[in-house]
Amino acid sequence: MGSIWRITRGVTLAALGGLIAVGAMGPGPAGAGEASPSLATVQSIYAADFVATAASGAAMNDAGDVAGRSYRDPGCGPFCLPPEDTVVWRGGQRIVLPAIPGLDGIYLSSINAQGWVAGFAGIPGVATHAVVWKPNGNTYQAIDLGTLPGTTISYAVGIDNLGRAVGWSTTGGIPSTASPFMWSESTGMVDLAALGYPDDPPLAISPGGTVATMSTWYVLGDPGSVVLMPPAPPGFLIGGGTINDTGDQARFLVSTGPQNLIYLFRFHHEGAGTWQMISPSGTGHLSRAGVGGINPERDVSATVLSTAVIAPGPDGVAQALAPLLSPAYQGATLGIGGPMNGPGQILAQLMIGRSQRLMKLVGTTPCGANCIQIGSLTMTGKFIRDPNAPPDYCTPNASNHVVAKASVTDEFGRALKGVVVKGRFLDDYWLDKAVTGTTNRKGIVKFVHDGVACVGAVAFLVDSATKAGRSFDRTKGILTNYVIPLP
Repeated sequence: MGSIWRITRGVTLAALGGLIAVGAMGPGPAGAGEASPSLATVQSIYAADFVATAASGAAMNDAGDVAGRSYRDPGCGPFCLPPEDTVVWRGGQRIVLPAIPGLDGIYLSSINAQGWVAGFAGIPGVATHAVVWKPNGNTYQAIDLGTLPGTTISYAVGIDNLGRAVGWSTTGGIPSTASPFMWSESTGMVDLAALGYPDDPPLAISPGGTVATMSTWYVLGDPGSVVLMPPAPPGFLIGGGTINDTGDQARFLVSTGPQNLIYLFRFHHEGAGTWQMISPSGTGHLSRAGVGGINPERDVSATVLSTAVIAPGPDGVAQALAPLLSPAYQGATLGIGGPMNGPGQILAQLMIGRSQRLMKLVGTTPCGANCIQIGSLTMTGKFIRDPNAPPDYCTPNASNHVVAKASVTDEFGRALKGVVVKGRFLDDYWLDKAVTGTTNRKGIVKFVHDGVACVGAVAFLVDSATKAGRSFDRTKGILTNYVIPLP
């Protein structure tokens, strides 16, 4: 159902080409030029927190709020196509962002610590306005930022924790009139070039207000802070990426060879700045690549050759994320990797059953004592035909009857009674059915789903298991399974 964020192989502007997503998020507002305190290190094992099914993500803040797109579940399976909404998942709620009158389409770039979202609305490259969505209780208010005088098109590439959005305002075409802008509620849209900043399109902004362009980086509020990027290493051209508060960056550089492959680099800001290749694998036109984020520790998340990777800071090289996923997610495969926040959560696509789900990868550790484990998770599924249709014929009146049975034990394999287990049924379409049950004296809990048929595989994901005095271990056992209902 789309990528985690707008992944592309090309080197283009952040909002229009999608090479970058949100930058590293600090734990709270930081003063200009200050590094946010780091909470993150690369984990040795990751569990997966469910966000949504039939969904894609664009950005994530330190609280774990996610901005993206998703399809609603109207309960119609393959017999309808529900609308795809632009949403924020915040505080356990799915909040649909309002549209901008007269501008079709919404494209998101970032979400700050307060839940403000930046992006643009309209037809990319033709007619767009930069937009900021401001939280208003359990809803959002859309603020059309308009354009700078003399221009007709604008887009925002990000918003920092002080509520300052940056972007580009232009007439489009060649030649064109264009300038970078900064917007806040108190100032409105301001021409950054007129204030002494580089007349270059911003590519990304950090939580504390450090801005990256193709050839410079600087701190908002201080025109004298502009630093020129050093030339790319021989054989490369500088591409887009993302930035942290101190100016460290993760970028793709473009090889000047005949294939123009792109390679993942880390930029160290000290002194004149240095480039470090952190992946020797070049991504071409037939694979996907994208920078997810760089945090204060200089950990980098990205996708290279359609594979999610993590590069530990300050100078570690990229390694595949998939081997770090807990083995309890048996059969689940990790797709592309996206934005990473300050606490080290990584937005990613995880295939559970036979479809990708939008998940947050979070660090976890094995439980040593007084543990809860899901010792087994079995599933059965039956296709119940429409009595008025030929056998095995799919109609809206056919149905599936699916049962998931979990066996819950302690670390010694002994059955645990009274454990509250929460999970969800997922199919290959829109289904997201949350369920809760409690284990019996044999440590068994069953969940039943009766729903529309012809939806491919029906999967089950265990979200949590709780009992007073015990800890849920997501590094052992089995947390996912699926079945294809048959007659």
